[in-house]
Amino acid sequence: MSPRERFLAAARRERPDLVPAAPYNGNFGAAYAGVPISLYNTDGKRMADAQTQTWEAFRTDVVVAQSDNYYIAEGFGCEINQPHDTTPNLIRPAVESMSEIGRLKVPNPYTDGRMHVYLDAVHALRDHVGDDAAVRGPGTGPFSLASYLVGGTEQFLMEIADADMNEDRDKERRLFELMELATAALIEFSRALLAAGSDTAQAGDSLASLSMISPAIYEKYVYPFERKFFETINPIAHTRGAVTILHICGDTRKILPLMAETGADVLEIDSKVDLAEAGELTGGRVALMGNLDPTGVLFEGTPDHVRAEADLCMRACHALDGGFILGSGCEVVMGTPPENVHAMVAAAHGFTG
Repeated sequence: MSPRERFLAAARRERPDLVPAAPYNGNFGAAYAGVPISLYNTDGKRMADAQTQTWEAFRTDVVVAQSDNYYIAEGFGCEINQPHDTTPNLIRPAVESMSEIGRLKVPNPYTDGRMHVYLDAVHALRDHVGDDAAVRGPGTGPFSLASYLVGGTEQFLMEIADADMNEDRDKERRLFELMELATAALIEFSRALLAAGSDTAQAGDSLASLSMISPAIYEKYVYPFERKFFETINPIAHTRGAVTILHICGDTRKILPLMAETGADVLEIDSKVDLAEAGELTGGRVALMGNLDPTGVLFEGTPDHVRAEADLCMRACHALDGGFILGSGCEVVMGTPPENVHAMVAAAHGFTG
């Protein structure tokens, strides 16, 4: 199998020839190539060149075009601060209050915000790697994206708490309207991403972490919209031979069964979740990807430590008979020792069960 075929087979719960190695080398790739983040995430060619250099050094089965989470939000009118060599931060939302949601329009992925940067990078990577690697594009999940539009994380979560505690049906309606807009924007971006050559469409919904919200909030405000995203985008992705991914940070055990029902082909599991338990909770309905600890193992560990932890991950999922991809629990930390990434790839490709 080619590396691309290997990744796609595992994502479809088939048995590949080797365990695919897919660390999420977003800003790690920029740092490895010596490109400041502010140049990397504003220029598709620079992003593709940095990721190409990183991929050629480590020969992972997946190459990524990823950096920050604001490229769609900027298309709605959000303003960000762009430091020279760290990830951006939100300085002004698209609207100042929930009452203004009605004036928001779904942005054009080709002309609005910085979505075009990621589309250009994916297109360039697809042309360069061919079948020698799967290309993974980004996708800010609808719950996370919605939070940027109305004032950021704290304000958004306060609006939800107020709507639920006070049974404010008007505010609840506006929150659902906001989630519909965010979901529609992610769908449009993902359509363009797949057309550019991405082998994946994803919802990376970090704010849906259970360290931020309750399972009840996930079920009410997040799950229906993640499910709508995958129900809409799956036919488009599958027609193109691509697959879909859902990632939520943190300990997701209490919502993993629901996550498996969203329709995502792959659940990317954070390092805080035991993979064997994740397999039990999802019942073999989805492929699993994960879940080496980006900090405690990949960044701070030794190659021997990485190989040992990778072996534990693969043995935990060996019973899946395919349907497993060795990945980092979240984004690989900038400055992670290269020898540790090499050890991860070698462990995956050398695993015999």
